[in-house]
Formats: sequence, structure tokens, C-alpha cells
Amino acid sequence: MKAVVCVPGGTEVAEVPDPAPGPGELVVQVDSCGLCGSDVHAVEHGTTAEGQILGHEFAGRVVALGAGVTGWRDGDPVAVDPLGSCGTCRACARGVPFICPAAPNIGIHPEAGGAYAEYIAVPASQAVRLPAELPVWLGSAAEPLAVAMNAVKLARLAPGDRVLVYGAGPIGLNAIIALKLAGVEHIVAAGRSRARRAAAEALGVTDVIDTRAISVPDYSASTGVRFTAVLECSGAPNASDDALAVLEPAGVLVELGVVSHLVSAPIIALVGNGTTIVGSCAFDHVTYQEAVDAIASGQAPVGSLVSERVDLAGTPDALYRLRRPGDLVRVLCMPGVAAGTQSAGTGTS
Repeated sequence: MKAVVCVPGGTEVAEVPDPAPGPGELVVQVDSCGLCGSDVHAVEHGTTAEGQILGHEFAGRVVALGAGVTGWRDGDPVAVDPLGSCGTCRACARGVPFICPAAPNIGIHPEAGGAYAEYIAVPASQAVRLPAELPVWLGSAAEPLAVAMNAVKLARLAPGDRVLVYGAGPIGLNAIIALKLAGVEHIVAAGRSRARRAAAEALGVTDVIDTRAISVPDYSASTGVRFTAVLECSGAPNASDDALAVLEPAGVLVELGVVSHLVSAPIIALVGNGTTIVGSCAFDHVTYQEAVDAIASGQAPVGSLVSERVDLAGTPDALYRLRRPGDLVRVLCMPGVAAGTQSAGTGTS
């Protein structure tokens, strides 16, 4: 089969062996896989293994069953939770299965394979059935939506709370969707990209901040608005400092953005105001199932976030272009589309 593999300096399409299902596994024909920012940065910074196949936001159809697998048949549409879990270790018991030492994460750990490929073998326990009437490609949105839903849970929100989403990339936009699913009405989005701010507006936020024109603290000072929670999705320099500056007493900063620099914390202000800072990475399987359910019910307009679809041959270039995304919001790798084609998303949910 064909797959996008990591090579020194980037990625390329190569022929690799077809996967065979082991005991308890399914082979899935990949319909679509989102190009995640973590993949973009891993390739850019050379932190991948040579020959590794990335891709962890995916959905497809079952084409083969391993020994002991029941309840599935050829052609069944599935979204796949990429995060493995043994279910018994301390990490799994504490709700952070993504750091389980016994179960590699699909598309993240080299030994688990990835979905920038025509086919992939996955544990049947990580497959979630999609409704037959749902376009299969929408299932690939479950992973980023689950990331956002987990962050919203950690924010401990109540009716009437005001929330700032700092960073209007794919995770930030999914955070807006997740906040609306949770019943939050006052949502302010902050970002640099014109297209991504427009996408936030289309999702129905209360206000949008162009951080190239005004800082978040200046916006707060000029409007008098302080926030119950900030979901920091940008990883930009000073973003965490800005977020802490605009929280109301007992506010919560949920940090999703991954940064390499040190962030200072004003301990006196944190203690005096009862502020909480919590890191949010990934999700558990229950949250992934909730994300699938929200998409299947039509309540989560995730389809509107897709800017472009590319085939396998176009994926290396798309991973490169996303280093400076410009007007791109979310890009899908669709191995089954005709070679060389690119198209915008349909905007359907």
C-alpha cells in the first residue's frame, strides 16, 4: 500500500507492506485523516523516526478482522480513538491514558503506525461505530473535538460564565464548538489569522480579538470584561501571561498550547485570587465517544472547519504549508481521492 512516511527533512509517499490484523485488531481502510499541528511541528523539528507514519485524527471502513474480534463486519464505518490504554495502570486509572506505558498511541508512537496511509491495523477496542448515514470523513473530526471537550470539562464552567479562547486554530475552533455544546453563551476568540478569526465568527462567538491590532489585556481593560476561564490554545509567547492577567477571581487557565519556553506565574496573585492553572492534553475514551456522538447528532458543526482536502501525494506539501497556515484552517488527507486533486470543504456538519 501507499503511505506518507517520515524521512530526513520531511515526508514522502512510499510503498509499505499492507497491514494484517493481529488478534483483537481490525484493519481499516482510511477515508480521511486530519493534518494535526503536532504532526506538522514534529516533522518540522525532526522529532520523528525515519520511516514513521504519522496521522491520528482518522476515520474509515473496516476491511478485515483479526482473531477474536466480534461485532464488526466488512464495510462498517468507524472513527478510531488513537489513544491506547491498558485500563489498569496508574495513568489509565487517573484519566490520562495517553501516557499509558503499555499501550502505544496510533500515529504518535512509531510502533503503532499512523493513518496517512491507505490502510491501518488498529485495536478493535479503540474503534467507535459511525452511523451509516453519516459521511465517514466527519468521523476524523472526533479526535480534535475530544481534545477540546476535555479542556472544557477541566474549566469547571457554569451558566453565565465568560470564556476566552486564545488561539483560533483547529483546536481553538473546536473549543468554541465544545463550549457551545456545554451551554456557554459568552465566548470571545482571540487570534492572528484572518481566516481563522472569520471561522470563529461563523461559529457564533460573542466577540473576536485580532491580536495583531490589540492585546488581550488591552481588550479586557477597554471593555471591562474579565473571564471565568481562558482556554489557551495558541502556545504563543506571552499568551499564558496574558491569560492570567484577564481572569476574574477563582478563574481557571486551561493550557492546551505546547510551548518550549518557561512561563512565569505570579504566585501572590494566584494564591490571593484562588486561580487554577491546569494542563489539558488529549482525552479519555469516554470523551472520545462523546465527541463522536456530538458529530453524529449534528450538534457539532465540525465540517465547516475544513479548508482543503488532499490525497496522499499532496500530503507532504500540505504538512509543509501548514507550518505557515495563512488562510488554512483544517486540512484532510483523503487517501481515496483522485491523485493530484485538492478541494475546499463542503461546510456541512
